[in-house]
Amino acid sequence: MRVLLIADTHFNHANIATYCDRPKTFTDTLIKTWNSRVTPEDVVIHLGDVAIGPRQLVEFQVRSLNGRKILIRGNHDQRGSCSWWMEHGFDFACDSLIFRDCWLTHLPADKLPEGCKLNIHGHLHNIWGKKVPAPNQEGYVVNTKLHNPWQRLFSVEYTNYCPIEFDEFISHPDKYQARGPINV
Repeated sequence: MRVLLIADTHFNHANIATYCDRPKTFTDTLIKTWNSRVTPEDVVIHLGDVAIGPRQLVEFQVRSLNGRKILIRGNHDQRGSCSWWMEHGFDFACDSLIFRDCWLTHLPADKLPEGCKLNIHGHLHNIWGKKVPAPNQEGYVVNTKLHNPWQRLFSVEYTNYCPIEFDEFISHPDKYQARGPINV
């Protein structure tokens, strides 16, 4: 059994293709890459923002994914309770989780729980090199780093739309631009 991570799949969310420069067929691509990499014995921890759209379609898509699935709800997943997600395709759902000394969340955490070394999160997508509003200033700054050195961003835009094995992601954060852009 392997443990893999994924975040921000946003199945069926047409606007995310524009916001994040995704191909128009990103939903099909994500489902195909998930099922080509994940066996029924594997566990996939999804760091939130699963899908947009009719609940029947979302349930069908979640149930079509290989492996045992754990959801850490994201901001777009709040329309369903943890129980709802477990009744509609996930084996377990929660709002955060400690796993192997890592605090797994959807949004970047402000602090770490005692005993944790890293915060692995989603939510920010492919932010590196993009202009964002500058706090308390006029104008914009280019995003080049996370707020804390213990944060790690999981973004499917930097993993070729694939789930990644947990240990691989932890061991090679720069390969997946988890700490910031590769070429600054």
